[in-house]
Amino acid sequence: MKPATVAALAALVAACGGCMPSVKLEEGQLDHYVALTRGIAADAEPYRPSLGTRLLPSRWIIRQKPSVVWSTISLLRAAERLKEGADEVELSVSPAHARTLADVFAQARAAVEDLRGISASDGKVDRRRWAQGLATALARIESVSRLATLEGAARQSGGAAEPMGMAAEPMLELVALYLNEQTSGNLLGDLSSQDISRLRTVLAQLALRVGFAAAGKQPPDDLRDIVVARMEQADRVNDLEKSLREPLAEAADRAASSPVAAGLAGTLRTVLGLAPPVLKALESLVSQWDRIDRVEIELCRTDDRIGVAATVCVLPGKEVRIARPAFYIPVIALRGTSRIVVQPELPRTGETVVSFEPVDGGAVEMRFEGPAYALARLMVVPLADGALREVRVFSTARPKGTEVTHVALLMEAKGAKGDPRRMLLYQDVRHKDLVREPFSVRSVVERTEQVFNYLTPDRRYTYQRVTGPEG
Repeated sequence: MKPATVAALAALVAACGGCMPSVKLEEGQLDHYVALTRGIAADAEPYRPSLGTRLLPSRWIIRQKPSVVWSTISLLRAAERLKEGADEVELSVSPAHARTLADVFAQARAAVEDLRGISASDGKVDRRRWAQGLATALARIESVSRLATLEGAARQSGGAAEPMGMAAEPMLELVALYLNEQTSGNLLGDLSSQDISRLRTVLAQLALRVGFAAAGKQPPDDLRDIVVARMEQADRVNDLEKSLREPLAEAADRAASSPVAAGLAGTLRTVLGLAPPVLKALESLVSQWDRIDRVEIELCRTDDRIGVAATVCVLPGKEVRIARPAFYIPVIALRGTSRIVVQPELPRTGETVVSFEPVDGGAVEMRFEGPAYALARLMVVPLADGALREVRVFSTARPKGTEVTHVALLMEAKGAKGDPRRMLLYQDVRHKDLVREPFSVRSVVERTEQVFNYLTPDRRYTYQRVTGPEG
């Protein structure tokens, strides 16, 4: 734990006078807060989403097999089944494939963070810095291509080679098609069906559209072919970044402004902000693939509600720990078998709910580990490790007015005497306004409020922080 973190917690303890302010809950009040959301019905219909003209499977079964040869055959068969439009796809992934797949996710996350840096500015884009950031992202994309495709692996090795990250290729292709659909076809644009089957071309197109959208422009028509040709011909990925900077900067000078690209920038910024933590979690999961027996994923529909159910089976005596996106997030660990159900944007509340259902004694556990949490538990609030049962997330995003993020975690304390139910609630409220300048309009945050609540069966502990003119 960093000294600054411990010092900040010590300051919090001092500010709370050694105990976080709390109020007594009325009898039965906790029942209202922690009532679990109704899950997907057992008789829910399988749901097969479509991307363009492609119908996707409703069920995926991914097994861990030590054999690299068997896994390679399985992956090739699964790719064919996917192209045939099968309603169920089963495949095997070896720990060796999984290690390279983790590298693919790491490179993809770094590329997304590069693109997010390009898209972060609301002001005038610096031409050289913009070109350098986009060139870096494209070089990382080439690394992904060489890890995940047969042609890329052969080039990287100087001859015939098996792409150990080949499990990533169909997944990245599906993500690209999904993003294109969400942006009304503006990302992949004029790509032919043949080009869409080429991972390098698809990812390069995505990066170029995102980069130029950040500048409010449309990439020149010939740029993609120039960039893809340089990616294919580069002997070393490290040299590729330097060779792309000048063509990108020159293309920015001659690119035409585009209202479609300007409107696309906000949507892309949201997606780019959400993608890194998701990719980090996937990277963490597959890097521990040798501890997992299988993962089953099902897409379901009931009462016009679409949900995703994933059953994760961890090998006996093992546990899988999900990487924390920030130091203050508790540890999430999986053991045994658990069914995880995601239901987005529920009716009436608009919440996205993630439910954790134990199977045969399995659990998804939330643990408050480390000296900071130990100090908080001792002096501020009675935090308890336990089985996570449900996460509820609600947020609003707007350039002006009140923006709210609301996250509730419901758990059952491990080894608790009496009622084991606990609830951790976090709310972030940002009061925003628009500032009009001679040639731009920007959104500014005038005041923020963060509220933490921790509920036990008989008390609610609260910590609130306000920053801004009134803070």
